[in-house]
Amino acid sequence: MIGFVFPGQGSQYVGMSKKIPESSLKKELFTRASDIVEFDLLDLCDNGPMNVLTSTENAQPALFTVSAVYNLMLKEKGIKPSIVAGHSLGEYSALFSAEVFSFETGISLVRKRGLLMKEASEKAPGKMLAVIGLSDEKINDVLKEASQFGIIVAANFNSPGQVVLSGETTAIEKAQSIAKEHGARLARVLNVSAPFHSPLMKPVVKAMGEYIDKADFAKPVVPVVQNVNGEIVEDVDVIKDNLKKQLTSSVLWTKSLQTMSKAGVDKFYEVGPKNVLKGLIGRTLKGTEVILTEAFFNA
Repeated sequence: MIGFVFPGQGSQYVGMSKKIPESSLKKELFTRASDIVEFDLLDLCDNGPMNVLTSTENAQPALFTVSAVYNLMLKEKGIKPSIVAGHSLGEYSALFSAEVFSFETGISLVRKRGLLMKEASEKAPGKMLAVIGLSDEKINDVLKEASQFGIIVAANFNSPGQVVLSGETTAIEKAQSIAKEHGARLARVLNVSAPFHSPLMKPVVKAMGEYIDKADFAKPVVPVVQNVNGEIVEDVDVIKDNLKKQLTSSVLWTKSLQTMSKAGVDKFYEVGPKNVLKGLIGRTLKGTEVILTEAFFNA
């Protein structure tokens, strides 16, 4: 059984769109996306600069569009998923793949999400920190110690032994040194522009929730595993509620992958740039085949 998984922020890089073979589909989707975001999205993906591409209001529609093109290219080749999931922002790409909403709706949603997140992060700046090699107990110790310096939470449970923390800048910087003191193999600040999946995103929830409520959603044509519970969700109202909760809740990615595996997935396609999810899958589901769309279309 094939599962499609879609990456989130941090996977973007200048030139990622150049890896997509030229086609009318690529041109059409980037043109439609550019019309909605009101700037040349393909030029930004092709040429950067990186700091502009990484800014969340741009990274989100850029990654969504790249993933959407790859998704449709795979399906044109007859490669279709039996189940889908996306990491953080990637959940919107997964929902598009499952035909929950149109491409235009997806771009509009992630653009709005990015603009609101940028506004929230400017009022309450923060960062995210990947920590590898600590037990859940030690992660709790890190959070407890670092919370003396500001808001900090566990944002992403990515794979066994890999957790991403999110919060205020000072608390994250302290957590980095504390994690190393506790024996972390790695404690690295991520290349993202805001403290996602933390209470600092709470100001986004009301406005984004209203935007989600107004959007046209349909029942998924294939099962979708959502971040907030790591479970398959089919009810449209629940899908919408989970997207709202996702803004401030942890991403249960390890559980999401386990749910897909239990459903019968034995081959994953990472539908988007880079190979971040391949590593997480390898650490969570030993020996599972993962195909990278960038490599697949550039073989």
